[in-house]
Amino acid sequence: MQDAIKQRLGRTLPFVPLVLGLVVLALAVAVVVVKKSDDRPRAEVGDVFANPGGGAVKHRGEVFLPWIRLDVGAGEPRDELPDLLGADANVRAPKGGSFVQVQARNTGGVLLSTVTWPYTADVELLLRADGTDYSLSGPGGLNYTAADPNSTSEERWVAVKGHPKDLAVVVRIGDEEQVVDASDGSVELGRAAELAALPTVQEHFQNRKDIGCGRFRRTDDSPVQIDYPKSVECKVQQTLRTPYVDGIGWAEPGHEFLVVQIEPPDYVDVSVPDGAPTATSFQDTLSHSAELGGSASLSEPADTKALGQYVLGPTAVQFVFDVAKDKPAGALTITTHIRARGQRGFAFRTEHAGIEWTVPGRKLA
Repeated sequence: MQDAIKQRLGRTLPFVPLVLGLVVLALAVAVVVVKKSDDRPRAEVGDVFANPGGGAVKHRGEVFLPWIRLDVGAGEPRDELPDLLGADANVRAPKGGSFVQVQARNTGGVLLSTVTWPYTADVELLLRADGTDYSLSGPGGLNYTAADPNSTSEERWVAVKGHPKDLAVVVRIGDEEQVVDASDGSVELGRAAELAALPTVQEHFQNRKDIGCGRFRRTDDSPVQIDYPKSVECKVQQTLRTPYVDGIGWAEPGHEFLVVQIEPPDYVDVSVPDGAPTATSFQDTLSHSAELGGSASLSEPADTKALGQYVLGPTAVQFVFDVAKDKPAGALTITTHIRARGQRGFAFRTEHAGIEWTVPGRKLA
């Protein structure tokens, strides 16, 4: 019996290594098959992802939005998104495509001038890859909005065609572009170089000074009487020269905008002498207008608080004027229009009056 068993083992043992080798080969083939059968969905070209963990891009350049300054840059194309806690990302690159990392960092706010609320913000951030533009704005994109100027660092991955070699980050404001070359961080600012000269919010308010409007004068011959003329005051709170105003766009070449914020009187005591034994009570309604060098404001007078702007007093009204770039401004004329409505018994009476101030252009920005 033992001899028979030994004979069988002798015939079988030579084949054991072969069998084990076949088992190992089968396992390896199975692993390859499993690896090749990746069933994760593929991203669509242009999809944007917020996967963190890609590391810092090598080169950045500074660009300018109407309300903040940004350092931006792009990395080399990659076949996979960064893993999530050691696991593969749940999406693959487009077929034949790749992912490109884009980073941006807020380096400081500037004073935004606007005539609209909500903000128009005609601004778009793009990745340009081998001549094709991919939007980074909108839902899921780089979250920089004028309504939230304190956004800090942002990172996104864009699914692109192929493995592009020529990469750039583009900021488009209206029809004007700023382009940051991803290979070295060099920047073509174009018209936006004028935005680079705008002061930061801190610089603006550190250097700001109120400008008194002086004494007013009447613009009418109505019987309306200003009861306490010394208490009727006006001042220019702040001014800013800027190439761009949200809601208007870019100034014409060779021109810029002069934005003026004034604090007009919010109440004027008036009466109308009529010889009656008792006074008639008048309630006034005020409105305001302004001209610069004889030209009207480009926008309707706007309540600065309603525009979400910085207000330094109880009330403020903003005007926007077109001026020649780097040239002195003309005189600013501010007019307060008074509509006084009085009542005696059941009888109503309405009178109109106007008062105006002139601020010399040399006192403006």
